[in-house]
Amino acid sequence: MDDLTLCLYEFLLERRMGYLWKDEEYRACNLKVRLQEERMESHLNEEQRKELDLLLDHIAERSSLEKSHLFQTALGLARELRLRV
Repeated sequence: MDDLTLCLYEFLLERRMGYLWKDEEYRACNLKVRLQEERMESHLNEEQRKELDLLLDHIAERSSLEKSHLFQTALGLARELRLRV
């Protein structure tokens, strides 16, 4: 991402996505994830917990990359539509 796109993306995350954290559906989903993680960890030894944490970190990183690329694609489509109008 270039500097301007990154700045816009960070602005969007910080200033315009706040409603997501207040959304009941999101909060319920987040709670389910945390409870499932706690249930899983309660059955794992220390090494397995580390592996689970690493897996979850990698999944979060992948999700972040997917969202970043989706944002860039949406910006590209918006530019393309603007040029056609």
